[in-house]
Amino acid sequence: MTNSLLEKNWIKKELDSRSILNISQKYSLSDIAAKLLSTRTNNITDIKNFLEPTLLSFMPDPLIFNDMEKAGKRILKAIKNKEKVAIIGDYDVDGLTSTVLLKKYLKNFNIDVFTYIPDRITEGYGPNKKAIDVINSKEHTLLFMLDCGTNSHEIISYVNKNKIDLIIIDHHKSNEKHSSEVIIINPNTIFDDSGYNFLCTAGLVFVFLSYLEKIIKNLNISHKKKDNLINSLDLVALATVCDVVPLIDINRAFVYQGLKILSKRSNLGLKILSDESQLNKKPDEEDLGFFFGPRINAGGRVGKSDIGEKLLSSDNEDNAEILAKQLNTLNYQRKLIEENVYEESVKKILQDKKLKYNSLFIFNESWHEGVLGIVASRLKEKFNKPTILLTKNKQIYKGSCRSIPGIDLGLLVLKAKERKIIINGGGHEMAAGLSIKKENLTLFSVFFENFVNNNKNIKEDNKDLFFDETISLNAINNNLIETINSIGPYGLGNPKPRFLFSNVKIIKPVLVGETKKHLSFFISDGIKTIKAIIFYGLDNALGNSILTNYKKEFFSFIGFVKKSVWKNKVYFETIIEDGILSNYRI
Repeated sequence: MTNSLLEKNWIKKELDSRSILNISQKYSLSDIAAKLLSTRTNNITDIKNFLEPTLLSFMPDPLIFNDMEKAGKRILKAIKNKEKVAIIGDYDVDGLTSTVLLKKYLKNFNIDVFTYIPDRITEGYGPNKKAIDVINSKEHTLLFMLDCGTNSHEIISYVNKNKIDLIIIDHHKSNEKHSSEVIIINPNTIFDDSGYNFLCTAGLVFVFLSYLEKIIKNLNISHKKKDNLINSLDLVALATVCDVVPLIDINRAFVYQGLKILSKRSNLGLKILSDESQLNKKPDEEDLGFFFGPRINAGGRVGKSDIGEKLLSSDNEDNAEILAKQLNTLNYQRKLIEENVYEESVKKILQDKKLKYNSLFIFNESWHEGVLGIVASRLKEKFNKPTILLTKNKQIYKGSCRSIPGIDLGLLVLKAKERKIIINGGGHEMAAGLSIKKENLTLFSVFFENFVNNNKNIKEDNKDLFFDETISLNAINNNLIETINSIGPYGLGNPKPRFLFSNVKIIKPVLVGETKKHLSFFISDGIKTIKAIIFYGLDNALGNSILTNYKKEFFSFIGFVKKSVWKNKVYFETIIEDGILSNYRI
């Protein structure tokens, strides 16, 4: 189906009727459950592990990772000798949770652990000489770099010069060799063939600590263990969702099991943050990405980078409450800054006629660096193009990159760095960051556009919108919601089920939210009426067309369905992705 308001091609997923029947009969599932599962698993024998993924089923052998054994031996030496250990973690959720995971575990052995989260604005991404000097002054003999460090060759040399042993656990891409003096666990480097390049850093840290746990148990090393490592899976789940890595294999188990731990409210920081922010429901993967993630990140974006780390590792209720309030305030400030940068960037894109290109590359000297990643994501969604936003920091332009399927921005940044077009940068396929001199901005813009145009993996189906099934509003009930929930958690690699609804009427559209950008209304087929929402509907043709023409048109749309709770009221809701307005039934 074509002629949608967002110019998408609506395509129903191909279904294998024999596979659906086999799944339904073998596992006693409904027809709709079997249909959804048939497009999400490769083999009927995978169904059980898909529905209830466990660490036991998916945990990899830690020794398949490069330097895992060396890292284990080095940290055991530190534990035995009671060495001082330092951790430098990135300021985003993945780096913060990784830092907390490792710090909490080492505290079981009475290890003196010092953590350092670089400031995004004054220090930038990754380790720096100032941080190393602070660590050296405190006489730490072992340093971990988490979610950073892989491409920081100058700083690695500086660490070696100061005779501090170094272990890097990271997942950012690198095509370069490293000194044999450095211990590096990173499945996205050329010397690792584990095949687990889809893990975020927190996932890798968990694998490392699981390996360490077995060694310690075998050696019968005494420690004052306060908590089971499994109880830290809420942090691993949080990082896995927020870093937008594929929810496949062990990642799916991390999130599935981590949500169980999160519901127990055992992490004091997350518990207090939930209460302070009035999350009055059992958390799911959406809450990890849209509730907890932005708040934990807010310190690094527009405040002090270490607030999130302090909250997640807090064991004092009063301190946790103060930190949670700070993060909520900073998150509100972030939203205001973000909206201003977003509006200015859209205006610039249209004025400068950037839409004629297949990439979006824009910069402004006054934009706040902390919100560029979020804005780049919104622009990427709005215009369906890989997007890079930069701002000026001192004499250098720095910023964030967000991609569409088929365009590997981590590779783009590596190639630009190899050609000395940019000063520094790193990342993975869907997200990256970089710094560049002013005189190279035009050169990089051309390089970026050519990379997108020449990339053999670019998919021409970015205009295709696949849906799982056509249903009526009357089909939205508790059974359907339970079926949908049973196939979660959802994310990259396991998209939410999309449904096609035809010929409904729109009732009372109204703009909602703090910025009045979301469009809320009701849809009705004359029998049943359901609440609906289009996020950022004011920013696209879908929302604007509904506001203008909703009274006289039939509306058909593709969207998700869910059960929502607001002020203790439970109701069904549709989240609309695309639609068609017509004067006749289709």
